[in-house]
Amino acid sequence: MARIDKNDPIIGSHRVDVAANFADADIGKLFGWGLDSSGKAVVGAGASGVMGVWVINDKPGRVGPLRDVTRIDIMRQGCVTDFGPTSGTPGVTFGVAATKYYCDSAGLISATGGTGKYYVGTTVEPDRLEVNFNAIPAP
Repeated sequence: MARIDKNDPIIGSHRVDVAANFADADIGKLFGWGLDSSGKAVVGAGASGVMGVWVINDKPGRVGPLRDVTRIDIMRQGCVTDFGPTSGTPGVTFGVAATKYYCDSAGLISATGGTGKYYVGTTVEPDRLEVNFNAIPAP
């Protein structure tokens, strides 16, 4: 299951409310995130275009007596460990070292670049992605 290892909250991310719930199969996966028209985080481009990445670790809502998952930190710079492309199985399918990864407008992360794709970062080990997100899609 992918997880955020390093993230500087001052320059590397921004905190926003989450707009929707997620399927259980998406927990532990890295997705590209954007904002909807009310300024809440959604997987994919939303109304803003893809602005960064984050791993879905919990479903939004109350997950304990004192814990309510309603906000996430959309990351632009940082490190994701136990990383695997979105289409893979968390904790089983990992990336490939020295591979560039991209995000499409649906928020899916893969090694396939091209027109309209956002650069996410490069793996420095098979399961460690160094994120340096570019919010301008390739022409």
